[in-house]
Amino acid sequence: MKGLLLTFVPIDSFRLLSGEDSLTEYRFNKKVIEHVFCKECGVQPFAYGVDKDGNRMATINIRCLDGVNIEEIPATVFDGRSY
Repeated sequence: MKGLLLTFVPIDSFRLLSGEDSLTEYRFNKKVIEHVFCKECGVQPFAYGVDKDGNRMATINIRCLDGVNIEEIPATVFDGRSY
């Protein structure tokens, strides 16, 4: 779960069902993305931010979703170091 495998959805398509009391937020660098972490294990299940057009988005770590086979999901490699 620590190796992020992300998908991006409009904020109104995201709903946290439980566990909000176990989460904390951290912002770094430009402090524009709300990185959400579990206080117990440190996993980052999702984050909040905006897309290039200014629309609020949720970034979801699909490794944290039950019932999702990540081997069946097409992935685009993103090299954040070179970005």
